[in-house]
Amino acid sequence: MPGKRDEGENPLAVKVTAAAIGAATGLVGPEAAVAGAGLTPVIEEVLGRLYSGLTARRVKRVTETLADAAEELGGDMAEQFRRLADAAASDETYQELLARTLTIAQDTAMRDKRRALGRALANALDDTGTRVDTEIAFVRMLADLDPVHIRVLKIMSRRPKHLDRVAAQMNAADDPKTARQWYEWSIVEADPGLEGAAYGALRVLERHGLIWDRGEQRVPSHGMQREYEISPYGDYLIDRLAAPGE
Repeated sequence: MPGKRDEGENPLAVKVTAAAIGAATGLVGPEAAVAGAGLTPVIEEVLGRLYSGLTARRVKRVTETLADAAEELGGDMAEQFRRLADAAASDETYQELLARTLTIAQDTAMRDKRRALGRALANALDDTGTRVDTEIAFVRMLADLDPVHIRVLKIMSRRPKHLDRVAAQMNAADDPKTARQWYEWSIVEADPGLEGAAYGALRVLERHGLIWDRGEQRVPSHGMQREYEISPYGDYLIDRLAAPGE
């Protein structure tokens, strides 16, 4: 509900956010042993001043990301906020994940990107070590993606129109994941607004392993073209970007 996501009605969210941003700027480190005790009033005051310096829009984005994490975990939202705070206070690796995640969240206007960030916090909460490290790597990857990259990836998550007949011949017309081979021209055909931007977006997506370059293929009426296909990791990202129920 909207009220649950308002900064003034979520003091726990504000506290977690302030702690995370403080960690990102080095205010909470090995010297600040008080962090392990759950933040003393002095450290909390310093972090609170940092937090209050953010614009209202950034505060809303960060609080919304924390609410996404709490909703993903389920149950009482206030209790989940406490769990996030406790995890950050007791585990340095989780504190790093929280700091990175909320620092990225405050700067992105992309709702689905913030949703994926919240899910990263939720996924790593009940684990340490490898799982947290995996989520940190995921968050770093997500930080490198701009709206144009996600726009292209979403297009590539479905079948291009020029392959509908091929899918039908394979008796897989109802499977949207059958025949998902794309070319730069077919991406632009699907979304003309990507003309001039598709090539660069493909390079970034390939670098992160979200799509595969299948090499050059001969395409009727288009000659030799580089073929691209979304990878399982790309599909995984699409799922994590999706709103509940999508």
